[in-house]
Amino acid sequence: MNENIIDVLVYLFENYMTEHVDLKENYTVNHIYQGLEDAGFTKKIIDHAFQWLHDVNEMSNQIIKQSPDAHRIYCGLERQFLDEECIDFIMYLEDTQILNPSSREFLVNSLLNLNADNIDVDDLQWLALIILYIQPDQEQAFASMESLMFDPPVDHEH
Repeated sequence: MNENIIDVLVYLFENYMTEHVDLKENYTVNHIYQGLEDAGFTKKIIDHAFQWLHDVNEMSNQIIKQSPDAHRIYCGLERQFLDEECIDFIMYLEDTQILNPSSREFLVNSLLNLNADNIDVDDLQWLALIILYIQPDQEQAFASMESLMFDPPVDHEH
């Protein structure tokens, strides 16, 4: 199976996280781990995904509030992981107020912690959805992101 950590995270989100499963309970983690192995994911990738989720949860407790009018300049390292299309999409999420400057920083930091060199906009959408789901007080942003991803566009006839 050609896999990466993003595949595991999306699988986890679709099959476990939205069911409000406690990922800190050993029995549950062991059950989920076995389910991921049964789905064909390797131990190394599963461990990486669980570590990333743990790190993201830790980071969510340390979010530094950003000024509402803060602008983002992406540095060289960030541009290695995020191409122009991803950066444009993050800006779109801010323009539509799905992300605020603080949640944008949280998303960018989380993406960098993945150490994945193949993040595309489809992956970014899923990761933004997961990040918004994890963060406290982001229910409306999560619902908006979910709607953006899954609701068909409305076609207005004139």
